[in-house]
Amino acid sequence: MKPAPPNTCNVLELSADQRRLWCFKVAGDGAAALDKEHSGLSGDALPGPRVAKDWRALLSPRLNLAWLPAGSVFLRVAEFPKADRAELLAMVELALEKISPLPVAQIVWSVEPVPARSLVPSEMQTVVVLIAARNEVEKFLGTLESCGFLADRLEMPLLHQILANKTEGDGTWVYPASSTGAGACLVAWWYGGELRSLSHVKLTLPEKWPAELGDALTKAAWAGELEGWLTNPPRFRLVAAPEDQEVWLRVLGELSEGNVDVAAPADAAALASLSAQRAARGESHANLLPAEFTARYRQRFVDSVWMRGLGALVAVYLIGVAVFLGLLWQAEAGKTSLQKQVSGLSGSYTNALVTKARIQVLQEQVALKYAAIESLKAVATQLPEGMQLTDFAFQRGQKVALRGTVPAEQISKLTDFSAALQTISVNGVPLFKTVSAPSSQGSGVAANQFYWTLSCELRGPEL
Repeated sequence: MKPAPPNTCNVLELSADQRRLWCFKVAGDGAAALDKEHSGLSGDALPGPRVAKDWRALLSPRLNLAWLPAGSVFLRVAEFPKADRAELLAMVELALEKISPLPVAQIVWSVEPVPARSLVPSEMQTVVVLIAARNEVEKFLGTLESCGFLADRLEMPLLHQILANKTEGDGTWVYPASSTGAGACLVAWWYGGELRSLSHVKLTLPEKWPAELGDALTKAAWAGELEGWLTNPPRFRLVAAPEDQEVWLRVLGELSEGNVDVAAPADAAALASLSAQRAARGESHANLLPAEFTARYRQRFVDSVWMRGLGALVAVYLIGVAVFLGLLWQAEAGKTSLQKQVSGLSGSYTNALVTKARIQVLQEQVALKYAAIESLKAVATQLPEGMQLTDFAFQRGQKVALRGTVPAEQISKLTDFSAALQTISVNGVPLFKTVSAPSSQGSGVAANQFYWTLSCELRGPEL
């Protein structure tokens, strides 16, 4: 899967006596805008929030790019048949034995295709092969790690300027090292619209520069003549800072038969912007970061995200436990306070219950008293003439049992009496909840007399 384009890009230049860090914001089209620049001594710590990768890098991808020192990288220009990148890398790997100055097992290498500028179509493609000693790269990465900088890419910055320069016509471009590393230069040979050769020339004493540089240029010219691309004497073009131009013009003037063209190089910030932009857009393919370091940094990032996630989860859990314990303590304190209040009120509460019970008993007694009176009054009022009430029993304040006698010829009045009792009401409320059907039986004493019984259920003691 192709990685997401970065939102930010950091470019680090680390030398023996200083370090410079450029932080860029990357737009959707890959344009890089400088956000912040940090400078300091080589031992100074880098701003952690700017370069460190944490869970926020999942939402806002960050690219860390470091520049290898120019003198630690060998550059070779070669031609191969046009092919996709996988096939190109396979072809370069087969040719490494011939073009590498070090044993293949001891190097880190990468390839940067050179855009074709010739108008004549060709089945070949020109590439720059970058070769660095593995122990030097690992040592440099160790220095970066000690600063808290985990690189995603290792590049040679001057290569971006060489490929980005507009080269019109044939000639030899000389890129002197900065004043901090004077005594070295990079020489690029452009002929026929193609980059033909790149060589890094190390020089000793200034008075020997013309002879040493002349010797290196002569060897490169002989190689070009043998390969057939050098068809006319080279014209020198100096790309140097104003403060370095005088000394280098004097050196090249002794080697050149004509005038030397002069151009100002891109400053460090502009070169950093170019590096960030080409990396963000995927235009730069040369990366000298070993694959095992890429995998290790990736795993380190994943582990840190997991650990931070677990740490955050544990922190949330502990906060939840602390909140729960706080609420529990508060509830226990409230319970203790309520228990004290209950203990203080238990005596008066018991007395209140006893008093309430007594009042309820008295109210029931009063209600039953009046209920009995109302029942007796209702019976006496509704008792038909000729019927006699012989027994009035008030049972548990709930029922009233009536007994009496009635002449045989008036036995039908029992039904009227029962119906009349059902209609009796007190204060608009029926006195009796139910009135049972009357029952009667003959009297053994007098043949014309019947005994009758009737049961009434009171509606409630509230009467």
